[in-house]
Parts: sequence; C-alpha cells; structure tokens
Amino acid sequence: MDEMTEQQVSLNDYMRMLYRGRWIILFSFIVVVAATAYITFTTQPVFEASVLVQLKQDGGVQRQIFEVSSFMKQETRINNNVEILKSYTLAEEVMRRLKASEHADSLWILGRRNDEAAGHSIKSRILSLLGLKPEEEKEPTLEDLADHFRERSVSVAPKRDTDMIELKATSFSPFEASLLVNTWAAAYREQDIEVSRGEVMEVRMFLDEKLEGLMAELRDAENALTEFKQTNQVVELDAETQQLIQQAANFQAQFQEARTGLEANEKRLEFLRKQLDANQRVLVDEATSLTSSVILQLQTQMADLIAQKASYEQQLKSTDWYTKDDPKLAQMDQRLKGLQEKISEEIRRMVAGGAGMMNPMGATEKLLSQIIDVESENKALSIKTQELQKIVRQYDRMLNRLPGKSLQLARLQREAEVNNKIFVMLREKYEENRIVEAGQLGSVRIVDWAKPPKKPIKPKKKMNLMLGIMAGLGLGVGITFLREYLDTSLKSLEDVERLGFAVLGSIPFISSQKAGTKANGHNGEARRIESRLVTHFAPKSPISEAYRTVRTNIQYAKAGSQVRTVLVTSSGPGEGKSTTVANLAITFAQMGARTLLIDTDLRRPVLHGIFGQTRNEGLTNILVGRTSLKDAMKPTRIDDLFLLTSGTLPPNPSELLNSKMMEEFLEESKAQFDMVLLDTPPVIAVTDAAVLSTKVDGVVLVTLSGKTGRDVLVRARGLLDKVAAHLLGVLVNGVKTSHMYGSYYQYYEYYYASESRDKKGGRAGKGFG
Repeated sequence: MDEMTEQQVSLNDYMRMLYRGRWIILFSFIVVVAATAYITFTTQPVFEASVLVQLKQDGGVQRQIFEVSSFMKQETRINNNVEILKSYTLAEEVMRRLKASEHADSLWILGRRNDEAAGHSIKSRILSLLGLKPEEEKEPTLEDLADHFRERSVSVAPKRDTDMIELKATSFSPFEASLLVNTWAAAYREQDIEVSRGEVMEVRMFLDEKLEGLMAELRDAENALTEFKQTNQVVELDAETQQLIQQAANFQAQFQEARTGLEANEKRLEFLRKQLDANQRVLVDEATSLTSSVILQLQTQMADLIAQKASYEQQLKSTDWYTKDDPKLAQMDQRLKGLQEKISEEIRRMVAGGAGMMNPMGATEKLLSQIIDVESENKALSIKTQELQKIVRQYDRMLNRLPGKSLQLARLQREAEVNNKIFVMLREKYEENRIVEAGQLGSVRIVDWAKPPKKPIKPKKKMNLMLGIMAGLGLGVGITFLREYLDTSLKSLEDVERLGFAVLGSIPFISSQKAGTKANGHNGEARRIESRLVTHFAPKSPISEAYRTVRTNIQYAKAGSQVRTVLVTSSGPGEGKSTTVANLAITFAQMGARTLLIDTDLRRPVLHGIFGQTRNEGLTNILVGRTSLKDAMKPTRIDDLFLLTSGTLPPNPSELLNSKMMEEFLEESKAQFDMVLLDTPPVIAVTDAAVLSTKVDGVVLVTLSGKTGRDVLVRARGLLDKVAAHLLGVLVNGVKTSHMYGSYYQYYEYYYASESRDKKGGRAGKGFG
C-alpha cells in the first residue's frame, strides 16, 4: 500500500511539473513545429530513381580451388560488384557521359543549376535575411563531380538472399534522377562486358596480327614456287617425294599450330594477370610455379604420350591410312586430356593445402582458376611443341637427301603448303574467337531500367511534421524538467512535507486586481492595504478561508496545552510573513478572541503601515519603561484586534528582545489577551527571531512558493532547533493555483471563481470594515 502511495505521489509530482511548465512546452512546441513546417514546405524536393541489376552466374562448370560454400561465393561476388559500382573510375566515366549528353546544360549534378538550388538552401536564406550575397562557386572539375556523385547522389542496395543489386540515384529533378541511374547502370554493364571480352579480345588481336603477317608470307612462298617452276622448267616431283613433302608440311603445320597456341595463351595470361594487383600477382606466380614429384611424373608421361602420338600419326600418314577418327588417336587424345587435368588438379590441391602461404580470399578464385588452367595447357603445348619440332627436323633431314633442284622445289613447295595450312588454321581460330567474343555478354543483366519518379522522397512531410511535434514536445518537456532540476525552490505543500516539516496550510496568491473589495473608489494606497488585509476586506474569499484553516491548525498544533503566544517568522526577507501575521491576527479576532498583534521587527517594521498607524509609541518604549501596554497598544478597525507597533528603533534590537523586560511584557500580554502574535525579522538574517522563539508557545515559519529554497528552509529549521524552539509548522505563502495541477489546489480556483460570479451578480458579502 505504501509503495502504491509513493508511486501515486511521484506521478502527481511529475504532472505538477508539467503543468507548471505548460507555457514553456507550448512555446517550444509552436516554435519547433513552425520551423519544421517552414523548412519542410520550402525545401527543394528530392526525387529518387532506381535500376534493378541481376548478376548472372558464370557460364560453364568452374572447378573450385578452395572449398568455399556457394553462399559465401555469392556474397563475395555481390560485395565485389558493389565495390565496383562505388568505384571512382566508374563515377568518372558516368560524369563524362553526362557531360557529353544533350541534357548537360540542364543537369543539377553538373552544377548548371546551382543558383536555383542555392535559393532553397538554409545558408542562402540566412544570408538573404542578413542582406548578404552567397559566394560564387567555381566550375566543378571532373574529380569534384565524381566525388559528389559517389558520396551524395547514388547508393547501392543488395537484395537479401538474391543475386540482385538495386542502384539508386537522387536529384532535384525526376528526369535527372532516372538519367543518372540509367547512365550509371549502362556504364557498369558495358564495363563488365569489356572485362569479360578482354581475354578473348587479346587472343583475337594476336591472331589478327599473325594472319596479316602470314598472308604476306604465303603470297611470297606461292610466288617463289611459281617463279622457280617457270624458270627451271620443273612441273611436279615424283609421287614419293610429294608424299614426303605432304607429311612434312602436315607436321610443320602442327608444330606451328602448337607454337601459335602457346603464344596465344601467353597473351591470355598477360591479360589475366593485369586484372590482379601487385600482391596478388606475386601469390599467383608462386601458385603456378608450384611443382612436386607427382607433377614431374605426369609431365614425363605427357611427353612420352605426345611422342608416341606423333610417331603413330607419322606412320599412318606415310601409309595414307591417316584419319581424324582413328580410335587409337582418339584414345591418345583422351589420355593427354586426362594428364593435363591431373596436373591442374594437383596444382589446385597444393594451393588449397596452403603451399606458398597463399591467402585464398586475397586473389579472385575465378582468375586464379583460369590462370592455372592456361598454365597447365601451356605445359602440354610446350611439350607438344618440342616433340613436333623433333619430327619436323627428321623430315628436314629426309628432304635434304634429295638432289639439288628437287630439294629446292621440295622446300618451296613445302613452305607454300605449310603457310597455306597455317593460314587456314589461323583463319578458323580467328573466326572462332570472333564468335566467342560476340557471345561474351558479361555477368550483368539489367532487369528494370529506371523511369522518372512521380513523387519525391524528400522532404517527407508527414514524417517531418510528426517528428517536429515529438521534438517540440520533447524539447519543452526537457526544458521543463531541467528548470525543475535546477530550481531548488519550494512550490507546494508536498515539497515542504517531503523535507519532513509539518505544514499548517497554504495561502493562494491573488493579485490586488482580483481581490474582491468594497474600496473600488479608493485611492491606490487604500487598494494596497485592502489587498494585504484580505481576511478583513474579503472574508468570504478563498484566501480568507485559507488563513482560517491555518488558524485552526495553529490552535491544535500543540497537543495537551493551549497555544497563546505565536511568533511568525520566515527564512528570508520578502516571503510575506508580515502580511501573514496580520491576516492571522484578524482571523483570531473574527472568532471573538481578544488578540494582540506585536511588531517585534525592530529593524524594518511594516505592520504600522499595513494598518495605517504611526509607530511613535510602541514595544521599545514599553521595554525601556517610558510607557505602558495599555497606553501603547492601538485599536484597529477590526473588533478585538489591537496593534502594538515597534516604537522607536533601538541600536541593539537583539539585546532588547532577549531582556528580562521582554519576558515580563509577554507575561503581561498573555494575562490581558487571548492570543498574542509576534512579527519578527527573518530567522536567517538576524538572531531576533531565534531569541524570541524561546519565549513563546510556538513558531510559525513562513515560506514563499517559488522563492524559498530547500536549503534555506532547512537552514532556518536548524537555527530554531539550536535554541530548542517549538516549531508549530510551516505556512506556504503565495501558492499560484494556476501553476498547479490536480490535488486540492483546484478548489481554490473553483471557490474563488464562484465568489467572483456572486460579486458580479450583486451577491457580495456585506459588513466589511
């Protein structure tokens, strides 16, 4: 039950804080929402267009070098393409294309419409309000445009669990947003196609160059053969020599084909290595140079098999039984292919096993696999070239045995035959490479091209306004709680009770304009007095009722004894103790108690001014024996209420109040009056209140809501405790009910409003005065 009470009180405290700071919250709310609305509705709209790109799988079955899951391979491939899309090189290419387009003069990103965009910036608005002009911007360079494009205009968003990437571009113009992202996607796709065609293109260019040189050699060989026949009257060689030349030409063509394939592969390797950085090239060179006893044994087997195949082909061709479909030749080709694959697999196994201290994720697996395949193929071609060269040399020795003219004709005829065969072979390979090159469409497929968006993505009006509302309220609440945290003043009864004080009551704050009085035609001084003596001039007001509540609490504050002498003080000046003691005296008198109000503030007395009396004869005159209580006390306009002013101000107030005469005077006062009330200086300022507190039945400590601090009130209680004063309780003065939320404070407003309506209706209470 106690926990629930504490929780309820705590919640009420927060509600009261918010209620007191409601104007701050409202002001903050209006300012933030207005600023948000202004910026939202005046900011240049931003449009976003997107292109959906799919990354296709590589054609064919790629053999894995490293055991990497398909998910990791896909993620790595997508991440690689994301970095390519963000690359500076691609951004520069996009900017070149945009600058060369027909829309270049109207594009925001190229800086053609910066003046218009600047008019919507916050900086330009501030400068315009100050009467200043923004600085003129220089023409951006290609590097500046590429940086702006990469950092501010575009973004890349891979689609989860797919092989698709969404490219997004933003601009102040719908058309420009779509143009940007479409140009970006097109440049990316063309770059991918160029890279995919690069390897084949290198081989095609090499073959093209070889064909041009070979055509000249073939033409020269044919011309030389024709000229020799015409000059030497030689037409044909015998059948045996023709067969020898034919076989020599075939092996020479095979030798040239193998050497050409080796050179073409070198071009391929050169291109593939260019795709790697310096560190990766070192690693790849280390991987491809790996060897072992198994590899050496496989290479030896391959060399023997190539030699056997060449010898077998020579035998078949010498007997005219040679065909491409020969079963034994096909078997040998299959065995050669198997040996080549075994060499590649052995290299892959050594690399995957950690040989060469390679990092498998440092180099691209696809490139490394291609390089290993080409290197393995080169090893086979190198062996094949060596074996075929041996056979060609054998045929050269056989041709060298022919007689003079026959030898020269045979050589010319063989050279022409060889060049023709090589030309046909190269021409076939050249056309094959052209077809392969044309079929290389890359791994990028544009699924959806961008269209100009219909609605802007910024500013998001609804979201901005909602955030503005939340920020405005949050800022106001934050300032309110910060103010409450920094403000240590006591504002309500609950604040005082929390410090362990007994609360006698609270007095609402009401200005003199709201105090219902009969003195509407009086001067300003009369109105001032009336506003302070509200219990007399407005006995039915909520303030008067509050004073009567305090009076009742004072009467029953001291259990087992009657309270007849009460000292009213405060912790500091300006907290309303004099007004409080005057109104309390009136309430006691109104209930028929013979009451004496004594002004014991011998430094800055004010009670005589409140009641419109003079202070010539008063307390000090009685204490020094120059007059008596009967002669010094003054009757007031309130029945049963008498005022004793301070009298002549002495130089030593504390000593005078602590004298034996003061004690005798108080005893005399108690004998003549039912209630004696003393108005004293603030307890912290001087010792007068502490001195007098030991001579009375009880002390009432007055605090001013919103002014008296917690530490000050605790300090005042400490001073009274040191002299063993009996503190009846604390009175909270000047409580502004309009700043309070909930609890009983609202009753003050209710009754006060009711009384005001009664007065306007002519039902005001009578008998004041």
